[in-house]
Amino acid sequence: MNGTVAGMTSSHRYEHLLERAVACIDKHGGKLDDARLVGHVFGVGGSEKLWAPLLHTILATDPRVSRLPNGWWTTVRLEPSGSFPSEYVVVDVETTGLKPRQHRVIDVALIRISAGADPLVWTSLVDPGRRVPEYIRKLTGIDDAMVGSAPEFRSLGATIQQIVGGHPIVGHNVEFDLGFLNAEFARCGLPRLVNTALDTLPLADELLPGARRLGLQDVVRELGLPSQRAHRALADAEMTLAVYQSLLVKAVERGWETIEDLLQVTTGARRRRSAGRLVGRGRSLLDASHLTAIPHAPGVYIMRDANDRVIYVGKAKDLRKRVGSYYSQPLGYTRKMDGLLESLAGIDTTVVGTELEALMLESQLIRRYRPRFNTVQRNAEQYAYIKVDVANLWPTVTMAKDRRDDGARYYGPFRSSRRARDAVQLINDTLPIRTCKRSFKDKRSLGSPCIELSLKRCCGPCVGVADSEEYRGHINLVLKFLDGDEDALLPLLHARLEGTVASLDFEKAAQLRDQILKVTNLVLEQARINQAASFGHAILVLPGPEPPAREIMYLVHGRRWAQFTVDDSRSVSDLCVALDTSRSRAERTLEARYPDHHSIDETALLARWIQRSPAHHALIPWEHGSAVEEIVKCALQVDLSIPFGVEPVLDGPDDA
Repeated sequence: MNGTVAGMTSSHRYEHLLERAVACIDKHGGKLDDARLVGHVFGVGGSEKLWAPLLHTILATDPRVSRLPNGWWTTVRLEPSGSFPSEYVVVDVETTGLKPRQHRVIDVALIRISAGADPLVWTSLVDPGRRVPEYIRKLTGIDDAMVGSAPEFRSLGATIQQIVGGHPIVGHNVEFDLGFLNAEFARCGLPRLVNTALDTLPLADELLPGARRLGLQDVVRELGLPSQRAHRALADAEMTLAVYQSLLVKAVERGWETIEDLLQVTTGARRRRSAGRLVGRGRSLLDASHLTAIPHAPGVYIMRDANDRVIYVGKAKDLRKRVGSYYSQPLGYTRKMDGLLESLAGIDTTVVGTELEALMLESQLIRRYRPRFNTVQRNAEQYAYIKVDVANLWPTVTMAKDRRDDGARYYGPFRSSRRARDAVQLINDTLPIRTCKRSFKDKRSLGSPCIELSLKRCCGPCVGVADSEEYRGHINLVLKFLDGDEDALLPLLHARLEGTVASLDFEKAAQLRDQILKVTNLVLEQARINQAASFGHAILVLPGPEPPAREIMYLVHGRRWAQFTVDDSRSVSDLCVALDTSRSRAERTLEARYPDHHSIDETALLARWIQRSPAHHALIPWEHGSAVEEIVKCALQVDLSIPFGVEPVLDGPDDA
C-alpha cells in the first residue's frame, strides 16, 4: 500500500521536485548519484539516508529517469536488457601504478562494437605529467620519451566519453580500468562513467572451472585464442574482446540469455582466485646479492643509494626475513615505496641482542642521518612542549618549542605537535582560565577585557573579578591531568560531551569524543615517561649480539645516559670506573633530569618497556649511596636466558 500511495503522490505533490531532479541529472551529463541529487533537490547535505527514500519515490515512476546497476540515476536511454547487448565498448588502460588517486593513465584503448558495422578502434598514449616507473617500462615498453610527446588526458577525455556513450563497457578486471578513467575524468571536471560494466574476469572464473589462473593471458590460453604479449592497451583490449566473445558462446551453452545473467556473475559472484593482473615486484629492481650476508637475527638495516647516502633506516627482529620482504613487495601501490626500491644500491646491517635495542638504535640512526624515506622521528626539533606558567600570578596553558628555566612546568616534548595543540585547546575550552598574553607584572595588564570574558570562557583576572584560590584550583586540575591523572579532568570533559549530545549537535560531539581520546592517549604517554623517570638512576642489562656478551645501559630518569658492552675484553674494575664517572657527570647535569627533543623517542620506547615489566630482573635500581661495585656485581649475575620483554611495534607497518 505504501508503495502505491507514494507512486500516486510523486506525480502531483512532488512535481516541482521531480523537475528539479531531472534538470539536475541532465546538467551533470545525464548521470548522478543519490548524495548529490539529495543536495540539489532538497537543499540539504550529509543526510543521504534520511532523504534518499523520498527521492526514490519521486523518481521511480517517471519514464524519463532510470536507475543504473550501480545505484546512479540517469536520463540517458540505455540498451534494452532482453538479450546480450549487440553494442558495447571494450576498454583497457595502462598506468603508472595501481592506485587511481595517486597514479595516472599512460595508455588507453577503446574498441566499440556495433551491430552491422565495422568495429571502431581508438587508442592513444597519454602524458601522465610525471616519469614512468622503471618496472612499468619493463612491463609495457612505454618510456618517458614515448609519453613525453603524447597529449594530456584532459585533451582526450571528451573523445573517450563520446566513443563510450551509453554503451555497456567490457573489460578484464574492468573495475581497475574504470577506476583510473573516472579518476582522470574527475581531474578534468568531466562526469564519471556509470555505464553497465561487464567484467570478463569473474565470467571466466565461472565459465572456465578448469582454469588455474585468471590473468588475461591465462584466460586467452585456456580458450585457445591467439595471444599478444605486448602488454599494451590496444593489444590487451583486442584480447579482451576475443575472450568476451568466446565466453558468450559458453554462456549460451549454460542457458544464459540476458545481460542480467552476465551481470549477476559480474557483480555478485565471489572470485575464487586472485585477479592475476600482472604486478611488478621488488625483485625486478633489487640486486639479489644484498641478501647474501644478512643474518637471521634482530637488528637494524641501513639502505643507501648509489651516492652512498642513507635513504632509509629500519628495524627487525629477523633482519634476513625483513629485508627479504622487500623483494616480494608489489610495486605501484605507493610512490614512496617505488622510489625507495628504485634508489636502493646497498644495504648495511647492525646486529643487536634484543628487539628493544633494535628499536633504540633505529631511533638514534634516524635522528643522525635523517633519511628522506623515513617520515617518523626524522624532525625531532619540531616536537612540542605544553607549558603551564605556574610562576605567574594567573597561570596560562600554552604551547612551547623549548624547555626553559623560568619557573614554569613543562610537559613533553610530545612527538605529535597536533595532539599537544589539541590538549591545550581542550583544556582552555573546558576550564575558565585565561588565554591572553598579559604579564600581570604591572597595572598595564589590568582593564580592557577581551571577548573571552563576555563569552564566559575566562574568569576575568584582568578586571579583578576572578578568585585566585579558585583559579589555582583549575590550574592544579590541569597539572594533575598532565601528570597522568586522567580523573582530574575527565568528569568535566565527559560533562561537555554529554551536553553536546543533549543539544543534538552530533557532529560536534563526535569531534569532541575523538579529541578527548587523542588527548587522553597523550597524557597516558606522559604518565609512562613519568613512571620511567621515577626510577631515578637504574641499570638495564640486555643480551649482547654474541653470547656471552651483555649490554649494560645506565638509565637516568628514564633516558639512556650511557651504555657499555661487557665481554672478555673488559674487566670488572674498568666497568666500575666507567659507571661511576657516568653517574657523577649525570648528577652534575640538569638536563639529565628531563628528556629533550633528541632523547624523547628513546625515552618513550624505554617507558613502554618498563611499564610492561617494572619488576623485570634485568632492571636494577641504583639507589643513592649504593656502591658501584655492588651494582656491577648484580648486573653481571642477571640471568640472560630468561625471556626479555618484546616491543609490540617492532614489526608493525613500515613507514616507507
